[in-house]
Amino acid sequence: MVYCNYCGHQNQDGAIFCGNCGRPIGIGQSQNSTNESNQRNRYKASQKGKSWIDSLNDYVGNDRPADLNWKVLFTDVFKKHSVEEAEDIFICGTHSTTPSEYEVSKEWPHPWLYSRVFLMFSIAFTLLWVCSNIFANPNALPGMIVVGAFTVPLSTMILFLEINAWKNVSLYKVIQTFLVGGCASLVATLFLFSIVGAHDLDFFGAFLTGVVEEVGKVVIVYWFLRRLGKLSILSGLLIGASVGAGFAAFESAGYALQPVILFFQNSGYYAAYGQQLDASAMMEAINQSIFLRGFLAPGGHVTWAAISGAALVVAAKVKGKIDTSLFTDGKFLRLFLIPVFLHGTWDSPLSSIGIEFYMVPVALTVIVWIVVLILINMGLTEVSRIKNE
Repeated sequence: MVYCNYCGHQNQDGAIFCGNCGRPIGIGQSQNSTNESNQRNRYKASQKGKSWIDSLNDYVGNDRPADLNWKVLFTDVFKKHSVEEAEDIFICGTHSTTPSEYEVSKEWPHPWLYSRVFLMFSIAFTLLWVCSNIFANPNALPGMIVVGAFTVPLSTMILFLEINAWKNVSLYKVIQTFLVGGCASLVATLFLFSIVGAHDLDFFGAFLTGVVEEVGKVVIVYWFLRRLGKLSILSGLLIGASVGAGFAAFESAGYALQPVILFFQNSGYYAAYGQQLDASAMMEAINQSIFLRGFLAPGGHVTWAAISGAALVVAAKVKGKIDTSLFTDGKFLRLFLIPVFLHGTWDSPLSSIGIEFYMVPVALTVIVWIVVLILINMGLTEVSRIKNE
């Protein structure tokens, strides 16, 4: 069957004119573009009774069916890999290792190195945790906080590095974006909060926080994207994820440090009355903060900023340039509203209206990764189109 490029009507193979609208079929098109157009029109013709995932797919702007090939993110995790394979991933993106457009694979990537990074950080954290919690050695506490706060954001960032099929962003650039971009986004966010003021996390305050923090991050993502060179949806996801990972890591470290600060603030008060403050409560609060924020990190700042990075690239592709006018572009705002909405909902006191606390981050993590998978699908479609030109 052949689908009309204009109305999407299904015609018999070999038809020259559409039986519905009468327009010519496939004239002036290559076989690749005709097949691609047929796939799009087949998708449009099947939209009756579509699911909420299909609706989300349409909202994101994907003109193909939602291919949520999430299993490929894990299929290679439990396979044996050599040190040389890991080194090949870490040296990508340099002048001599960046592949040409025609060497880039349009197939779904099979990432695995992120799991090894997670394992290494987890082992280091466990050893430091033993030093701090079992042997009560305070010297290991700063290391435990930093390693614990960085474990999941860094691992998720490496996942996006592996997903970038173009392999045009080096690990040096990614680490630079993580460190400088993460800290700069914190400064940008604090600057914006100094203007709008801090609010309690009621529903208004939660969504205001979502707007402020996502704007603070996307401004820094934009700065790094302008200096990236060739733009693509997959590299936009990576740069955004790198900024978001830095933001998440440093913010989580700050939250984990708060019980320590509170402990020393109260120690003087207790000492004045001849009492000794119990440090076990402090350690419990630190552990809880690290584990909770680490567990939730893949569905938070890292992926929110990744979507913002992809949104900037999608809008820039249409306008043909990347400049500050993108921030008022409809295509960018349409996608940027997703992380803002998810962030605001995440911070909202939904438990006050009877919704279980743990259900909110789980549900929002599922939604954000569906959006990310849709954007990855769009990024691979972009690779396919360039290779077919």
